[in-house]
Amino acid sequence: MSRGIRKSHKAVSLLLVLALMSLTVSGCWDDRELSELGIVSASAYDWEDNQWKATFQVINPSSGASGMGGGGSSSTSSPPFLTFTVRGSTIMEAIERSNLTSTRQMFFSLSRITVISEDLAKRGISQLIDLFLRRPEARETVYMFVAEGEAGRLLSQLMQFSKSQGAGIQLMIEQEASLNSFYPGTRVFELAMQLSSESESGTIPELKLTGSKVMDKTDDTAQTDMPSRIDLGRLAVLKKDRFVGWLSQREAFGLSFMTNKIKMTNLSFSSIPGRSDKDDASIVLRHSATTVRPVWKNDHYVMDIDINGSGTLSEIGSNLDLTKQSSIAQMERSIEANILDVVKDSWVSIQKTGADVTGFALNIHRHDPKRWKKIKKENNWDTVFRNIEIRPHVKIKIERIGLGSKSYKSLEEK
Repeated sequence: MSRGIRKSHKAVSLLLVLALMSLTVSGCWDDRELSELGIVSASAYDWEDNQWKATFQVINPSSGASGMGGGGSSSTSSPPFLTFTVRGSTIMEAIERSNLTSTRQMFFSLSRITVISEDLAKRGISQLIDLFLRRPEARETVYMFVAEGEAGRLLSQLMQFSKSQGAGIQLMIEQEASLNSFYPGTRVFELAMQLSSESESGTIPELKLTGSKVMDKTDDTAQTDMPSRIDLGRLAVLKKDRFVGWLSQREAFGLSFMTNKIKMTNLSFSSIPGRSDKDDASIVLRHSATTVRPVWKNDHYVMDIDINGSGTLSEIGSNLDLTKQSSIAQMERSIEANILDVVKDSWVSIQKTGADVTGFALNIHRHDPKRWKKIKKENNWDTVFRNIEIRPHVKIKIERIGLGSKSYKSLEEK
């Protein structure tokens, strides 16, 4: 009898253990079928009639193969993505209202880009940043862009080389940053770090259309040249989460030099300075490094900016003899002068905005913590920033001249 009781106790104990183990197994309590989700590849936000206006670009699962992606023939005229707009007094209210207009629940974990309008940026984007950082399924790694007009309309523009516009624009900004270095691609978490740093300022590239018409029909991509394309324009400057001005492409380029954001770029210059104002030569700058050192002088800061770089000569239109070191040195001085002009012009425009997108505040904090503590206590960083003087120094070396030791023009003149 006791043996039977022991067996019964063992059986009950085993059942209890199995029940407890089942509680510790992590299950997909919030699992959702793929057919129930609307995969958002891009989003845009406007401020209209005192409301948030959100536009979502959702991958179209019925699109199938398309010639826009570069592989396979088009099997359907259905567009690769669909867009729709919702409104709400808060961003989440607008997002939740999408459930009233779509059979699929919005899924943001695969989103690539987000575009905000200039009007919204002038109002302030702290609430939008908070949403991206707070919600678990939102991606803080999405690239941010600013549009001068309505942001939502840009999401309807088709691209010839990419079925997913969001992925295409992400590739475009990453490629630009690595090959041209005009614009620093800015992701949500990077902008949040910039705006919460000592400088309290940040930058976002502009996204625009090259034409006036949005190309939103699949037949439009069958053209050899679309009259309207997505393009990168200027650089938006933000201070304390609000838009305060634009930097041109040239001025953004100068900022990239000052902030050590040059990865690789092409520079045009005059191979014989003084003889012609026209640039007739180019160098591919493959290496560039910038160091900044603040110096307190006569009641203001002077920022010593040392820019060092090297690259390969890619073209030349004069008859210079490239076997002579004097010719190489002459071109190097010309390149250095061009970079100096770009940096100085950029600094003039940056100071006008009053936003420290150069990160000088952080640099001063690191190199001169005692004076920075005093600046913060007196709350006069804006005044200090307006009085900053820059002293840029540029040193460029032409490491290679390519395959020919003489220009084609010098051979032509023989």
